[in-house]
Amino acid sequence: MEFPLFKMRVTNLAMHLGVAYLVLCTFSLWCTKAQCSSGNHEGRGSRVDSKEKALQESRNNAYNLSVFINKVLNASDRKVRPNAGGKPVMVLIEFKVISFGEIKEANMEYSFDIFLRQWWNDPRFANNFTNPFTMAADPTTMFWTPDTYFWNVKKSSYHHVTRENMRVMIWPDGKIYFSSRITITAQCDMDLRLYPMDTQHCPLIIESYAYTTNDLNYTWKGGQSQGIEIVSKEMAQFDLIDVRTATKSQKNSKGSFASLTATFSFRRRTESFVSSVYVPAVVLVVLSWCCFFIQPEAVPARIGLSITTILTSILLQGSVNSNMPKVSYMKAVDYFLLTSFGFIFAALLEYILVLNSGPQFDSNNVCKRSTSEQMDLTIDSDCTPNVDIVVKVMDEGACRIRNKKGSYNVQKETPKIATARIKSVRKQHWIDRISRFIFPTFYVIFIICYTSYYLSKRKEE
Repeated sequence: MEFPLFKMRVTNLAMHLGVAYLVLCTFSLWCTKAQCSSGNHEGRGSRVDSKEKALQESRNNAYNLSVFINKVLNASDRKVRPNAGGKPVMVLIEFKVISFGEIKEANMEYSFDIFLRQWWNDPRFANNFTNPFTMAADPTTMFWTPDTYFWNVKKSSYHHVTRENMRVMIWPDGKIYFSSRITITAQCDMDLRLYPMDTQHCPLIIESYAYTTNDLNYTWKGGQSQGIEIVSKEMAQFDLIDVRTATKSQKNSKGSFASLTATFSFRRRTESFVSSVYVPAVVLVVLSWCCFFIQPEAVPARIGLSITTILTSILLQGSVNSNMPKVSYMKAVDYFLLTSFGFIFAALLEYILVLNSGPQFDSNNVCKRSTSEQMDLTIDSDCTPNVDIVVKVMDEGACRIRNKKGSYNVQKETPKIATARIKSVRKQHWIDRISRFIFPTFYVIFIICYTSYYLSKRKEE
């Protein structure tokens, strides 16, 4: 009887122990989750605190750097250069060409828009901070800056929209960067002898206005070939084919001044000149040759055509040179237009020669007769075809020759002499026939020689 009771007690005890173990495991798991959740909240809080701390530290550094810069500005004299009395200040120059403007031959000038960048070192701004100080303001009113100017400038201006287009950066080691946007119109001494197949070399000369090489020196940043950056080369009438830089010293009575030179080479586009100058000039010359195909007796037609082409040629030459400077030498386009004008004028002289070398007819020896009769004449084969010629006998000594264009009075002679007279009236003059070949031949030779010569000169530049 006791054994079953003992067995029941053992079973109940095991059940209670199992329940207790289950409760203990559940409690342990809850504690673990609670601890992990508490740890996550603590980690997030620490990260937020670190960000706020870093932000606050950055603000403090910026404030302290600003305070330091203001102290330097208040303590230093902006009229005194760095290392006054010591070694000269080395200024690095670089500029970025945003766009080129108009190139004006009449004023011999060109314009462009640039970012001028300058670097130099001022030990007075050296500090222990890690980040550079940056501001958008005009530094020339705050501290010393190089007195850089453009030697051959005609007009220049800073950009102020929406505010001054200037940027200043000061590094902890005292290095200063100054960038500004400037529009410049500079002088360019152009050689127009090959115009419009010319290439112009326009310089931009950078110097210090007041400081000699004992106080300030210039050099290109990155070397001679890397001091200039071109953003856009597009221009209406020119192509930018080359940019060269140089460093030298300019000496005068005041001392030696460091100088930087950037030379831009612009090659003119000739396509527009072919259509607006050369083709019209050639057309005028060809038009003047039409006189050689008009009968010599058509005086108003030939004289009118010659005078019209001469006046048009003069007008064309005047329009080409209207926007050009009054230079003391001949340009390539002048040679072409003057030669074309010479061919046109020669066509007029040729007609004068024809009039003075042909047969003369006396139109006053016209006799009247009450009756008239028609007579047939034999027309020579050299005369113009499809022309009806009627000879009316007015008396025994004279006759009138009539065709579709007009009438001519000649003395009545034997049939052979009358036939010769008619032949000389309608036959093309031998000078006109020769001119039809000589004038085009020589003009084509001129065009070939002209084009070959000036294209070779263009390649040499």
